[in-house]
Amino acid sequence: MKYISFSLFTTMTTLFFTGCATFDCPLEKTLPVSQLPLHHASDSADISRSNWSMSGLCVRRLSFKEGKHTWRLLLVTNMEHPHGPFWFLPHDNENTAFDAAVYAVKTYGGGFLSVESNGQRFSQGKDPNRHFKPGTIYTQTILGIIDAYKPGTLPYLTLHSNKEGHVKLGGEGTISMRVCSNHILTCPAGDIECGQNRGIRDEDCLVYLAGEKVDKKEIRTLNDMGMHVKFETVNKQRYDNSLSNYIALYRPDSKYFNIETEEGDLSTQKKMIDRVIKSIYTP
Repeated sequence: MKYISFSLFTTMTTLFFTGCATFDCPLEKTLPVSQLPLHHASDSADISRSNWSMSGLCVRRLSFKEGKHTWRLLLVTNMEHPHGPFWFLPHDNENTAFDAAVYAVKTYGGGFLSVESNGQRFSQGKDPNRHFKPGTIYTQTILGIIDAYKPGTLPYLTLHSNKEGHVKLGGEGTISMRVCSNHILTCPAGDIECGQNRGIRDEDCLVYLAGEKVDKKEIRTLNDMGMHVKFETVNKQRYDNSLSNYIALYRPDSKYFNIETEEGDLSTQKKMIDRVIKSIYTP
């Protein structure tokens, strides 16, 4: 596996500019990945869609191999304010989550890591958010990149966007404040509204937490800020290979936050990002 580390001098002499984002910035950290060429916004559907709002952000395309599988990633960082919240986006079909990540990094600094899979949820048949098995190349590489950029005091942060409603209730999605389970506590912040993009009270808009024990204080804080919360109690018998479960069991001193909204409701995801960051981060 190829390891990359570049000096600031190299960075200054090899930048390429297209539109609003900066491309092909060499990595300033040593990471277990290869860097692939990315010269123009048109080389990525996500960047093409968001490029107009990406001034000051640097975009790199990374890759690594796991057996016969080649994983591709986009690493985006704020060049002027690189030390800030860092986000992970596992699903390439969740466009609202990507656009929200751009907003978060522009507003609060830091960066995000996004899996590329040709606009699909799965990468060569693998779900990037159900592939966190302890000790594997995938887990070590993804967590290695996140840990290289994430401030140690901040939670592991992810962004997802979902479909309207829940399949069990006639909808299209797989997560909803209206559906409960034995090990996922559902904690609404007031009324739950149903329908397409109903804002912060929408059944599909929530903060998803996970841990071995329910964190009532965190739930109360988020509820008091007007946000619905789901809290998954994790143990090894129910381990589902998700990042939330991995952090709960193998990084028990850290917290995990997923800000989940309905696809297309970017304004609500931005609002929720603002509220979550206010509760966990002081610049």
